[in-house]
Parts: sequence; C-alpha cells; structure tokens
Amino acid sequence: MEYYIFCGHRLARGKAFSKFEWLVNGNWEENAQMTLSLHDAIMDYGDYSVSDQDHIKPEIAEELIQTGTTVLQGDVGFGTFYHEPTTIKLSNWKKPSL
Repeated sequence: MEYYIFCGHRLARGKAFSKFEWLVNGNWEENAQMTLSLHDAIMDYGDYSVSDQDHIKPEIAEELIQTGTTVLQGDVGFGTFYHEPTTIKLSNWKKPSL
C-alpha cells in the first residue's frame, strides 16, 4: 500500500497512479477531485507541484491514522523535504473507536 500526505494535512492511500482513498473522519473514502489533484501534484502539473505531496512510509501513515498527528523531520518522501521538524495534523480526521 502506498501512502501520501497531500498539501500538508490530508492522508491518501492507494497504488501508484491508480485510485486513491482519503482518510476522512476516521474512514477511508474515494474522492475523485482530490485524487486528480494528487495526480497533478505527483506529475508536477496544473495547479499543484511536486512539493504539494509527500510519499510517506507506512509506519508514518499508521502513526497518523492512530493519533491524527505526527512530527516529520528530514528527507521524508519524494515531494517536500522537511529541513526543520514539522508537525503534521490531519484535517477531517476523527480517531477510530476501539
């Protein structure tokens, strides 16, 4: 499973260049417009650039899913590069009930 942070606060999962699901209020949902925007960012096309997305490790995605927040530092993914520690807080996120 591939995971991406989009625009610094949205989490997407999927296979490269296929459909993506987005974590919204603790549930994975498809969103065609957000997926098109993520594709544009990955391809550095249109209104988005490669710096608007970050291909992240599954461990980072899992931490975001469980807590809604994580601190990223260093060379995290293929898009943006966090030179200083950066706190990522997901939008439209709700902690899953146990």
